[in-house]
Amino acid sequence: MNLSESIRLALGNIKSNKLRSVLTMLGIIIGISSVITITTIGNSLKSTIANTFSSLAGTNNVQAHLSNVSEEEDGDEYEQWGNDDTLITYEAVQEYKEEFKDELEYVIVQNAVGAAQYDNGNDSYNTAVIGSTDGWIEANKLKLVMGRDISPRDIDEHKATAVVSDLFVKYALNGKSPIGQKIQLKIMDSSVMELYIVGVYAYDFNRMGGNNNGKSEKERATIVLTPITYAMDKADKDVDGFYEFAFASAAGVNPEKLAKKTEDYFNHHYFQKGTDVRLSCYALASELKIISKVLDIITIAISVIAAISLIVGGVGVMNIMLVSVVERTREIGIRKALGAKNGSIHMQFLTEAVVICLIGGLLGILIGIVNGIILGKVGFMLLSSMEDDISSLLTVTITPSISAILVSLIFSMLIGIIFGSYPAKRAARLSPIDALRYE
Repeated sequence: MNLSESIRLALGNIKSNKLRSVLTMLGIIIGISSVITITTIGNSLKSTIANTFSSLAGTNNVQAHLSNVSEEEDGDEYEQWGNDDTLITYEAVQEYKEEFKDELEYVIVQNAVGAAQYDNGNDSYNTAVIGSTDGWIEANKLKLVMGRDISPRDIDEHKATAVVSDLFVKYALNGKSPIGQKIQLKIMDSSVMELYIVGVYAYDFNRMGGNNNGKSEKERATIVLTPITYAMDKADKDVDGFYEFAFASAAGVNPEKLAKKTEDYFNHHYFQKGTDVRLSCYALASELKIISKVLDIITIAISVIAAISLIVGGVGVMNIMLVSVVERTREIGIRKALGAKNGSIHMQFLTEAVVICLIGGLLGILIGIVNGIILGKVGFMLLSSMEDDISSLLTVTITPSISAILVSLIFSMLIGIIFGSYPAKRAARLSPIDALRYE
């Protein structure tokens, strides 16, 4: 008897005993569906977090900052920030940008000037002024809807240019044509900045919501962008440098490796040993790896607990197969009397056990995927109903684990082989004479 004939007989026997077969599969179905549900939820959480980070900030984003240096003085440790001579200068960033131009997507240095107000004669509009290098719009994944971004020339020449939001144009300028218009912003330290608008970006609440939760469009304090050199000129302090900057690796470049190379470059050229500070880089990809590892550990641990029910299912399969051997004793005797070998009998019953477990595994996988999708949708609906509208920040992705599905299929077959071996061996060892005499 070949394998295909054994499978055909197994399917025929399952079909003739539908209720018993379904009850036999139940333990396998519950165990496999539990594992697939858990792994689907875990995989979906990882995909959701990765996609959300990517859409909001970009997984290739790296933050570089000056680290505190702890030194000992009179037996006590204290923290010392770098002085003006050990800050990151604009020139140093430009040299770095040129050195690694083939590996960088962008480099951004920004400096918060502070909260500000614009008075249009009838009303005042709250805003916040940020000095930045070119590429700020791109780095924040915003859309330029009018004019242009801050340019390298604006920065080199310390120009008083500005890029404002579409909400600023709508409410502060009352919808008037903004390009080329001169605006005066009163900074909260009482200084005044005169700027000429060169561009308009589309305000994105998901990326720039900040402290604007619950506020109407008109009340939202949006960002006015100006060249960082001009912002530093207007700053009420004599500091020519920065504590941090951000950059992103180009396509195909590992952000973590680029972060390490950036640290080495600055610490070798600008912050040698003996200075007060060192440059440290933090890659967002590293955070995602840590989160993924934690989720993997949790998913595997819970899946192993759920998989224990498969042992119970396997015992159920063995029980029913033993009953089947007893019920079909005369059939076994007749087949042996007609010349069937022990190996053929063994193959028939083992194949039946494997087919039962495999069908149960397939049904469990299907139910597990459906459960994972339903739970994912329910979770998204619950987030959508929250007052802070956190769901708007999430890119929800429901992703069944292909590896878990394949492992579950193989495992269900192994359960059939392991727990079907003894009944199959018992059937094969039956004496033909005793089997034919069995009532």
